[in-house]
Amino acid sequence: MTDKDEIPSSESSDSLIESAQAERKQVFTIGLSLGIGVALIYLAFLKPGIWGIDGNDMFWVSHSLVTDGDFSTGKAVGVLGSGGEYYSPRYLLLPVLAMPFVAFGIGVGNLLGLPVRYTATLCALVLPVLLTAVTTSLVALLALRLGSSKKSAYLAAISYAFGTTALVYSREFFAEPLLALLTTASIYFALGNKAREHASSSLLAGFAIPTKPAGVILAPLLSLYFFCKKYPWRTIVGPWLGFAMGVGIHLWYTYVRFENLVGGGPKDRLQINGMPQRLLGLLISPGAGGGLFWYCPPTILAIIGFQRAYKKKPLEALLILGIVLGYLVLHSFWAFRGWNWGPRFLVPVLPALLAIVAVLEKKWWRALIILTAIGFFWNAPTLVAYYQRYYAEAIDNYRFYQVLAPAPWGPWNEAPLFNIWGATFRQLSDAFSSDVAQVLKGVGEPPVAGKLASSDLLRIVAVWWWVLPAAGIPIWVGFAIATIMVGLGIWILRRGWMSISD
Repeated sequence: MTDKDEIPSSESSDSLIESAQAERKQVFTIGLSLGIGVALIYLAFLKPGIWGIDGNDMFWVSHSLVTDGDFSTGKAVGVLGSGGEYYSPRYLLLPVLAMPFVAFGIGVGNLLGLPVRYTATLCALVLPVLLTAVTTSLVALLALRLGSSKKSAYLAAISYAFGTTALVYSREFFAEPLLALLTTASIYFALGNKAREHASSSLLAGFAIPTKPAGVILAPLLSLYFFCKKYPWRTIVGPWLGFAMGVGIHLWYTYVRFENLVGGGPKDRLQINGMPQRLLGLLISPGAGGGLFWYCPPTILAIIGFQRAYKKKPLEALLILGIVLGYLVLHSFWAFRGWNWGPRFLVPVLPALLAIVAVLEKKWWRALIILTAIGFFWNAPTLVAYYQRYYAEAIDNYRFYQVLAPAPWGPWNEAPLFNIWGATFRQLSDAFSSDVAQVLKGVGEPPVAGKLASSDLLRIVAVWWWVLPAAGIPIWVGFAIATIMVGLGIWILRRGWMSISD
């Protein structure tokens, strides 16, 4: 080989290295811009407290771990269990992860002379915001692994953050945002080509189970995917090891609380009767707890996106389809009740569905933007009000509650989706005649039957800066800070978009 042959080869090698480095840098910029930009905008609308049962009893687990070092919650929000103590019948991982936030909130409350349960719940609510912001970044990264362009991946991630119920549940202390992150991350790492990524996928699938038992669907499907990819047996077995770990943690936590392995919650929720109606309701009914395509319009395009993804990466597309169907079918057997905003149980699959949407060609961007705008319109009232306000009004007035809350197939004209704006305006109207200091004294207490719509947090603007007067700080100061946060978030998102070169 002559010198003339070697020089071009060396230059070509250097060029490839530089190109790979530039590619990694741009992908990093995409993820960072999305995460920081979304987090800033979300935090500007952080809720001032947790309202309702599910979020409160998990919060009190975290609070008890910080202050007393045990899992008991107290009689007001728990279920009678081991040793005559009361425990949350819900899940472990979110309260554990929230401990530093709760501890910080307790310290802030003591420092400012505010009710500790208020400041602790406020700080706890930062966690789901951060979880959803990280998941937003993962939407784009997963989309890139499915073969989408960078700009399409970026657009799909923004659509996830602002055009779906991710916008709503990032402001609630529920397990779903954490399960969404673990589900998306486990898929993302499974699609990698390194052994450590596959191990990470298996581990995260295991942690999904103590986050919420529905996470059991992940490990078997990941193992099947690894088998079809003809990976080594250690990789194929990995998800099952994670599965065993997750089930073990969940059963241990259950036994510690209730001295049995079935828990202290209701035992009659798993039902075959009504399963087909619930399955369809989760997708197309705008009623309570249903309506994926109503509350999250951009997911409609996933039907088309799957076809394209399947042509490019069939096994990867089938893995995502299997996980989506797994969550859908599993929860179709669950006779869900309660005050949900849209299909709460399908929140964990929203990121994967939007990653599939990102695979579509540029000609679909206009449709995605329009559907995102519609989704934002449906969900935006929950940025300044609690969606539970509408349910509270319904039960206070003895209106259709038995039809509305237990099932998604209530009267369509009474669905929360079509009435949220009215309930929001009524809450905002009440906010101007409510004493914030008095409201804060009731934060964290269980709602009182018959007076739900007028209870504590349902009488104020549901943002952190509205309650600043209780600490002697004018509202306008908080409003100015929130405005700066939103503006900075939008600027970062725009800069991230402008930096992309496909």
